[in-house]
Amino acid sequence: MLIATASAPNPGRANEDFVIASAETVIVLDGAGLPSAVETGCVHGVPWFVRNLGAAIFMQAAERPASLTECLADAIASTARLHAGTCDLANPMTPSATVVVARVRGGTFEWLTLADSTVALSLSTGIEVHADHRVSSVTDRQRVALQAELAHLQEGKRRVALAWAQREVMNTVDGYWVASTEPGAAEQSLTGAVSLSELHTAAILTDGAARAVDDFGVLGWPDLLRKLDVDGPHGLIEYTRNLERSDPQRRRWPRSKCHDDATAVLMRPDSGTGSG
Repeated sequence: MLIATASAPNPGRANEDFVIASAETVIVLDGAGLPSAVETGCVHGVPWFVRNLGAAIFMQAAERPASLTECLADAIASTARLHAGTCDLANPMTPSATVVVARVRGGTFEWLTLADSTVALSLSTGIEVHADHRVSSVTDRQRVALQAELAHLQEGKRRVALAWAQREVMNTVDGYWVASTEPGAAEQSLTGAVSLSELHTAAILTDGAARAVDDFGVLGWPDLLRKLDVDGPHGLIEYTRNLERSDPQRRRWPRSKCHDDATAVLMRPDSGTGSG
């Protein structure tokens, strides 16, 4: 595969996204940021978690013939063991992340996405977009349900209260699923496979890189894929940053933070290898 990647942090913050790629395997994680006042029970933090989980998934997916779901489950388990002796993994605020895995095996392109990072495929039959936005749906419902309780709180305390409410339903059947300490969450991933002969391009996007479609509605998926193809991952992220900067008070596009970590990956079959 021909692969281009770019990742940019929320300006002034550490990047809690992670990307690692080889010619046949790509891993993208988006760590769940939390208000600074929240105690996570983890001495390492979200960047440490996504680096270690991302590397573990990569080793599993690149080296084993197992399914991507099994590779993710085993990587979650091994990463939990890395810090079980130093951290309180039972704390609901323990680090977590969305996950995307893409892998080429023979003439097949396999993909997996857990939570709201996106896999978008441009195929000979059209465009397919895959992401699980249950976390957003949960958060929206909680904002409505807790409206009276939150109304008297300052913004920082509102964010903490919402974070706790959100984490109480993390990795439950009534909530949403992400990669954290529970290997069984991998079974809730969306997965699929397509023939390389049918694949024109594949895009992997954390939610910060998909904002132009999902949050702002200024592009459709065909437009975003064209922009990514022409301008590359860095160009797409800069376009998104310009949109964010045009609405610094978050009035046009209400959102919890002006900017977000953003990671974009563009993949194309390499016709020179005869694989696509």
